[in-house]
Amino acid sequence: MKVISVMKVRQSLGQILDEVNLKSETFILERAGKPIAKIIPMNSEGPQGNLSLNLKALRDLKGLNPQSERSSDPSEWLDKERGEWE
Repeated sequence: MKVISVMKVRQSLGQILDEVNLKSETFILERAGKPIAKIIPMNSEGPQGNLSLNLKALRDLKGLNPQSERSSDPSEWLDKERGEWE
């Protein structure tokens, strides 16, 4: 989470929106040193957005996601991952 002044937002709105959209960055806007607004990515709206992202990450980690390369043979994938750790 980044804190940024309203004046800075006026000067570089495009860049800030790119960071929010592409990097899922969150910004707190300040005026006179006081927070007045927050810019957050659309996919993190409310608790459901974060929950679905977390569930997808868990499925990928456990190899339960059909699109995950890990779902084919967990022991093969685990051996490959362990080899990269060393």
